[in-house]
Amino acid sequence: MIRIKPTRTEKGMLVLAALEAVAGLVTAHYAFAAGVGVALPVSLGLFRWQLGAVTGLDNLPPKAVNRFLGRSLIRSSVALALLVLALAGGIEFLFGVLAGLLLQVMVYMGEAILIMLRKEGWD
Repeated sequence: MIRIKPTRTEKGMLVLAALEAVAGLVTAHYAFAAGVGVALPVSLGLFRWQLGAVTGLDNLPPKAVNRFLGRSLIRSSVALALLVLALAGGIEFLFGVLAGLLLQVMVYMGEAILIMLRKEGWD
C-alpha cells in the first residue's frame, strides 16, 4: 500500500473544504456542499500533480519550464471543464465547485496573512 503524507497546504485545503461543506449544510445549501465535495478530490489531485512538476526547480532547463507550463495549462483546462460541467447542476452547485477549486489559493492567502501578521506590520 502506498502512503502519501499530506503537505501543510493539503491539510489546510481539507480543513477549509470541511468548513465550506459544513457551512453549506448548516445553511441548507446542499448543492453548494455537494459542489465542494465534488471539487475537493480534483483540487487535491491537481495540486499533487503540480507539486510533482515543481520539485527541484532550482536551475531550470528549458524542458522543465515547458513541462511546468504545460501542466499549468492542463490544470487550468481541467478546472474550466469541471466548471462548465457544473453549470448543469445549477448556480449553487457551480459556486460550490468553484469554492472547491479555489481551496489552494485560499490556503496560500491565509498563510500570507499570517506571515504578515507575525512580522508585526503590513509595510
